[in-house]
Amino acid sequence: MISGYLRRTAAVALPVLAIATGVVTTTPAQATVQLGFLLDSSGSIGSSNWTTITTGLGNAVDTLIPVDGSYEISVVTFATTTSTVINHLLINSVAARTAAVTAIEAAPYIATNTHMGDAFNALQTAFAASTASITATYVNLATDGVPNGGVDTLTARNAIIAAGVDNISVEAIGSGVDASFLQNSVCYPGPCDTTAPYNFPTQGFYIAVDSASEYVTAIQTKIRTVVNAPEPATLALLGFGLSGIGLARLRRVRSLPDSCVMAALCGAAICMTGSRSRSIALAVRVAAAGLVAATRRMDSQYSHNGPAGACAP
Repeated sequence: MISGYLRRTAAVALPVLAIATGVVTTTPAQATVQLGFLLDSSGSIGSSNWTTITTGLGNAVDTLIPVDGSYEISVVTFATTTSTVINHLLINSVAARTAAVTAIEAAPYIATNTHMGDAFNALQTAFAASTASITATYVNLATDGVPNGGVDTLTARNAIIAAGVDNISVEAIGSGVDASFLQNSVCYPGPCDTTAPYNFPTQGFYIAVDSASEYVTAIQTKIRTVVNAPEPATLALLGFGLSGIGLARLRRVRSLPDSCVMAALCGAAICMTGSRSRSIALAVRVAAAGLVAATRRMDSQYSHNGPAGACAP
């Protein structure tokens, strides 16, 4: 039979940890962020690399995009022509997210030229068709080449920014790209950030990768940066630490007043949320420090004041 302490702790810990990690959302979001992905499907990509790219993006969407309606996805592939693979799809259910993944992974390889400007125009059209309450719009471009036809890329890029895009970031694949053009004329806002951790969304960021297989990791980094999702290893480490602390301290703190439990758990959560924009390692250290401090305060209260008093100052 679960103790009163466990019931009190569970009632506090579950929502606090949901807020701290940014992983669990129990209520629908009130606003939506548009995410647009431009995928270069030109002849230099190659069919095998194309499969790697689409599978990588599909997996990243499947594992990192929440299903609470806080994100809307559009995907445009481009070569000599463009294809709007996903047209402002609101990810408000597992079924919607699965449909997005299926569409991305099934996107056909076009295998011709690199009409990058046409891709920006097609994505702008998809964004404009949305009826959601949009709070921010972010674009991600993956390319292995330079524009060689179609409408002017800079003109189209400026037009989509004027229409409301807040950030354009780039994955540059291989050695055939024009890094200066992508960083100085496509990436937005400037100056383009090339060093992790990225200053998103204040600056656009640029990730250079040697191959399509490295794009898989890069697009995970991109989406994780946008949605503030922690690394899987971080969640596992935090969960292990919390369970260990909980079991070790259970008998010694079960009689503490509710205010002590609230202070300890909320303190740890604030440490985590305050560090989400920093490196994962720093976030883990700060969260751990918060938990250690909290349990020490509990020990002090239990040892010196007895279980019925107020928390130690």
